[in-house]
Amino acid sequence: MVAGTAMTGLLVAPATAAETAASNPVAIASSSDDGACSKKKTVGNARNKGDIFHSYAKTAVYKHNHVGIYYTTKTVVEAPGKGSKSRSVTASTLKKCGPIYKMYVKAKQSSRDKAANYAYRNYRGKAYDTNFAFNKSSNSSKLNCSELVWKAYKYAVNIELDSNGGPGVYPNNIKDDGSTVRYATIK
Repeated sequence: MVAGTAMTGLLVAPATAAETAASNPVAIASSSDDGACSKKKTVGNARNKGDIFHSYAKTAVYKHNHVGIYYTTKTVVEAPGKGSKSRSVTASTLKKCGPIYKMYVKAKQSSRDKAANYAYRNYRGKAYDTNFAFNKSSNSSKLNCSELVWKAYKYAVNIELDSNGGPGVYPNNIKDDGSTVRYATIK
């Protein structure tokens, strides 16, 4: 065993200590002004650690959608939106607009675990980044939802989750990437 390895595992294991309730309406990406979201659905648990959810979201007239990564099968790490900091939240209390897609990344479970751990350790408590156009090159002092998920996989295990490879990654780029596989849809 490498020195410090056991200690690292102990520091990240108790996810419930840092989880928050998802009741803050500012922190819930949603829309009802175009009729696409009349009732939010619970995101719910994942099959495996490192899975990703993708949900509908809209700000003003721009449909941008939303993503988050599962730190455990019952805990999500997300950057909920402007005015909120990135956080971990219990999946059973997280409500989003549908459709909500649950996906896994085509990789060994150990790689998905590393990405989830990386997100949990490095990307909670960050201010929201409104710059989607160049979020892949920005530092990590601010994060938006797709930037958080993309950086977790890119920096932890060098998996590129961006279907078009541009300078910015959006939720749909992650959903549509060839490395993600949908296994559940909540409408």
